[in-house]
Amino acid sequence: MSVQMYNHRLVPSVIALGMFDGMHIGHRAVINKAVSIAGEHAWQSVAYTFMNHPRSVFAEAPELLMDAEKKRATMMEMGIDVVDMVKFDKTIASMSPMEFIEDLANRYDIKVLVAGSDFTFGYKGQGTIETFREYAGVYGYEVCEVPFVMLAGEKVSSTRIRNALAHGEREVAEIMLGEMSAARQKPYCDGIAPVSS
Repeated sequence: MSVQMYNHRLVPSVIALGMFDGMHIGHRAVINKAVSIAGEHAWQSVAYTFMNHPRSVFAEAPELLMDAEKKRATMMEMGIDVVDMVKFDKTIASMSPMEFIEDLANRYDIKVLVAGSDFTFGYKGQGTIETFREYAGVYGYEVCEVPFVMLAGEKVSSTRIRNALAHGEREVAEIMLGEMSAARQKPYCDGIAPVSS
C-alpha cells in the first residue's frame, strides 16, 4: 500500500482534519471546503487522517467502511494535494488538545484548519472546534467549521452508514456515501436538500 507521508513546514497549507471513514457526503463537504480555500490562495491542501480507527488502540474498533488506500485515492481525486495518513497510537491518544495542536503547528505551516462541527481531538476527545479557535491567535491560523450534512433530519455519519448496512438499508447507505445517482435518490430524499457526491 502506498500512502503519502508529509512532515515539513515549508508550504502554506489548509488542513482538513478527520477520520474520513467511508468518505461520505459529510466528509466530502470538509474536503471540498479545504480544496476550495487552498485554491483561492494558491496554498497547499492537506488531509490529516488516520490509517486505523482510534478505538482500535484500546478496544475493538468498528469495521472500516473504506481501506486506507481507497480513502487516499478518493481524496486525491477530489483535489487534495497531500494525504498525511498517520497511525493512531497511544502517544496520539494521550496528547492533550494543546499538545495535538502544537504537533500540527510543528508539522505544517497552517493557514486554515477545516473540520466538521463534531470533530474532536486530544485525550478522550476533549478538544473541539472551539479549542481550535482558542489557540488560533497563538499559532496564526484560521478555523473553518463545516456544518453537519443532514439526511431525513439526522446527521450523516460513518456510524449511521454502518447501522443502515446492518439493517439492509443499502439505498440509504449509498446516498450517504455519495454513490447513488440523483434520479435514484429522489424516492428517499423528497423534501430534503439535494445530496451531492
